[in-house]
Amino acid sequence: LFDFLDHRSLPITEDGCFLAYKVVKSNYKDKYSGHVDNSVGKSVTMARYGVDDDRGNGCGSGLHAGTLEYVQSYGSFSGEDSSDKVVIVKIDPENVVSVPQDCNCQKMRCCEYMVLRDYEGEMEHNLYTDEGDEWEDMDMDLDSTYEEEFYHWN
Repeated sequence: LFDFLDHRSLPITEDGCFLAYKVVKSNYKDKYSGHVDNSVGKSVTMARYGVDDDRGNGCGSGLHAGTLEYVQSYGSFSGEDSSDKVVIVKIDPENVVSVPQDCNCQKMRCCEYMVLRDYEGEMEHNLYTDEGDEWEDMDMDLDSTYEEEFYHWN
């Protein structure tokens, strides 16, 4: 998982999950089967035992998400109404099953994610709220916060 999260623009949420990108068809159905609904607000799940856990296998079963660079190379973006879309998904690390080593570890397979929103631009901050909004207190001095807590307990 760290190999995957090491890429740019994969922020952590305040509840310890992370955000990633996913390509879907223009009707929000998955690109592989065309049956899985990835509309905003949907929680998408599958049985964990059905997700390929072999890192050496580049193409395998499971729910997929990736870096922005990866999904942009995977989708068909013509600018027409029928072109693919990119959505932002929220993933709990406990639901990650494997990060294939091909493609520079820019994709991952999991058993569950929540579709938060349509892609509106690269996520540029390291922290986001649970709802996928930019963290408002980005200028907060974390060192002084931890320092205060340390002295409070000692």
